[in-house]
Amino acid sequence: MLVEFVDEFDEQLPEKLTYEDTFEVGAKAWNSANNKEFLDNRHLYRKELRAHEHPDIIDKMVDYKLEKFPEFDNIILEFETEGNKLRVTTQTPENHFNAIMENMIKGKPAK
Repeated sequence: MLVEFVDEFDEQLPEKLTYEDTFEVGAKAWNSANNKEFLDNRHLYRKELRAHEHPDIIDKMVDYKLEKFPEFDNIILEFETEGNKLRVTTQTPENHFNAIMENMIKGKPAK
């Protein structure tokens, strides 16, 4: 799904980006889309966008993700590319929140 998502914006992403960089942008957009409602309600979405290196394209990707993949709300934790294979590690929003809270309680930095 991440490949399909990123491929939709391939022409709009800067040519200087590596294959892995495009997935990094895609993962940021995917996770931002999953948090957009929360961020919008707190007037933080635009601030979050400005923190990214490619805010305009991420904003378009967020809208696309919400339109085409609204039912998929897992958080992308990491991904690996090996040859022509992409491995994506995700976590449900609830498990992600619980892991963050557990790490805060234990004093460990969150992923």
